[in-house]
Amino acid sequence: MVFEYANRLVNEGCEVYILFLNNEAFQRFHLPLFMKRILCNIFTRIEPNWFNLDRRVQKISNLDYGYKSKLGPLNALFATSAEKTVDEVFYNLQAEKKYYFIQDYENWHVSKEFVDKTYRLGLNNIVISKWLKKKIDKISGKPSILIPNAIDTDIYKKNRIMINRQPHTIALLYHQEKHKGLANAFEVLKKVKMKFPDLEVKMFGQFPRPNVPKWIKYYKNATQAETVSIYNSCQVFLCSTIEEGFGLTGFEAMSCGACLVSTNYKGVREYAVDNYNAMLSPVGDIQAQVDNVIRIFEDPSLRDKISHNGEKSSKDYSWSEAMKKFNKMLGVQ
Repeated sequence: MVFEYANRLVNEGCEVYILFLNNEAFQRFHLPLFMKRILCNIFTRIEPNWFNLDRRVQKISNLDYGYKSKLGPLNALFATSAEKTVDEVFYNLQAEKKYYFIQDYENWHVSKEFVDKTYRLGLNNIVISKWLKKKIDKISGKPSILIPNAIDTDIYKKNRIMINRQPHTIALLYHQEKHKGLANAFEVLKKVKMKFPDLEVKMFGQFPRPNVPKWIKYYKNATQAETVSIYNSCQVFLCSTIEEGFGLTGFEAMSCGACLVSTNYKGVREYAVDNYNAMLSPVGDIQAQVDNVIRIFEDPSLRDKISHNGEKSSKDYSWSEAMKKFNKMLGVQ
């Protein structure tokens, strides 16, 4: 989402910088600082290789000499994570306005007290979902700015009708964080595979391939075009998340016509309605998810209804609307 906003802001004529905090890069190699600085500058220039970031977006490493002066005078500055960027934005950098782009309640590696403190620093908090707004407003004591995640339906669109997709196909996102629920997802896949031996599974992520059965195809660092192709090749997109701010990949899959079979976590309720545009089940209920996948596979009328309504729902979250809210927040007419 940060890269998406950066692309759209430069298209509107803004000068945009992304600062990469590389202090922890290459730690396992015990490199001298000068070598680490050289490597980080190189990788900052070439990354991200999985996203088509506009060349006009200027990328800077905080290990670069004089990185603060290279940023120059800033009108707006955004922190994007509790652990790594809030301190840099709040204490070390200067700008006319400072914002905090909050996409989840990020207490995965730090304490609740640490995270809550970041919300009370006085930055202009931006949230992506209604449940996050309610939570953050209560913690911070001031209203946050709600800008729901958007989706580019010119890119994330259905280009293969359901009848032309292989039967018994599932796609999912792989993530190492426990709150993403992949341990449960793998149990769901095993059970579905027992019911449908011809099951095809496509999984993508930014991590090395996990220790999973060979019948699960894995795509590391899949490009945007590749993920669109994956979404369009499957009948079901599986999400076993325990907790998440929004759940963008599930939403992207819906826009491409895949049937979302998800846990009923808070974030998914922003766009998913059970038995209308998705099949939702209680968090942690593996058998309920298995049953929902089977229902999609065995009931063509249900499958087509969920697919159609999911695709239709995605059109309600346009980038034009998101940018209107974003520019209004910045005071840009």
